[in-house]
Amino acid sequence: AIGLGHGSGPASGTLPAGVPRYYVESSYQAHGGQAAAVRATATGAITATIRSPWTGGQVTFAAIAAASKETFFLVCQKQAADGTVIGSRIYRFRVTGTGRIAGYSLVRGGVLAGLGVDRVAATPGGSELAVSVTPSRPAPQSSGPEIIVINTRTGTRATWRTGQDKPGTVRLGVIDLSLTQDGSELVFLTQPRCVKATDGRQCKVAGGEEVRALSPATRGGQVTSSRLIVRQAALMRLPDGYINGVVISPDGSTLTLAVVNSPPRGSSSVSLMQVSATAGTKLGVVYRMRTGDGFSYRSFGASPSGRFFLLDAGPTSGAINGWIDHGRLVRLRPAGENVFFEAW
Repeated sequence: AIGLGHGSGPASGTLPAGVPRYYVESSYQAHGGQAAAVRATATGAITATIRSPWTGGQVTFAAIAAASKETFFLVCQKQAADGTVIGSRIYRFRVTGTGRIAGYSLVRGGVLAGLGVDRVAATPGGSELAVSVTPSRPAPQSSGPEIIVINTRTGTRATWRTGQDKPGTVRLGVIDLSLTQDGSELVFLTQPRCVKATDGRQCKVAGGEEVRALSPATRGGQVTSSRLIVRQAALMRLPDGYINGVVISPDGSTLTLAVVNSPPRGSSSVSLMQVSATAGTKLGVVYRMRTGDGFSYRSFGASPSGRFFLLDAGPTSGAINGWIDHGRLVRLRPAGENVFFEAW
């Protein structure tokens, strides 16, 4: 066993209070392509198969986010024959008490023509969504993903723009997204980069990744106006690791980071580290999985309550899939070596 502690699924099929009874998993298939299903957390049994409500053409599952009351948001992406992204659509579906899917509905404001979706995050109540999008035909000198915040009740949108890659300026990409309970704050993971200039203009970045916040999330504007919460350099030596994911607690007080540490010498590890969202100071480690010589990493996420975490990572020989309960990883069945993404 690797890590601070591992356990199998609950022997009786029961779960501790607050643990979601079902989760959604998208996986790569041996014959190629994707498949997505609803699984029971306690047993791993597939209770429903997810099928795209968007018919015709080549449609893939791009991303998924979970809200409370077993509600999920599914991003479907359609491509033309030449692989060009035609657009994306966001659907809502609910999982019943028996693990079935109670129909799909198109989210208001969820038709994203000509845009591919990289990441999606939902408020715990599902009233807001944040998606990082990339145009299928980017404009010249485009700096990459932008963030669209959608009010799922009204369909109104706010866009956070990254602008153009102007020489001598700092570029902020978007790696991961998370929203607070009230949707007032949008947290994103980024790695600032300088756009080189030939006329002597220079910019400077500290190096490594950063977690930044946009507030209010529904205002829109420039991503560069975001507030810095914490730099990677404050948490670890830059050459030794990466931050692969971020989740903010519903009340906005705590960040949980999926951190990979792979020093040139010594054992590698994958950790869930918590940081104050107001002061940027390290609070502690929720869970650490020691992976030996190298690591694999597939996905990380939190329950809508922010109390329980999904983690699919492990040694290079194969990922270990499970959920974190008080510093212990409870394995999900079956093992998730082919997982594309998970949410609960």
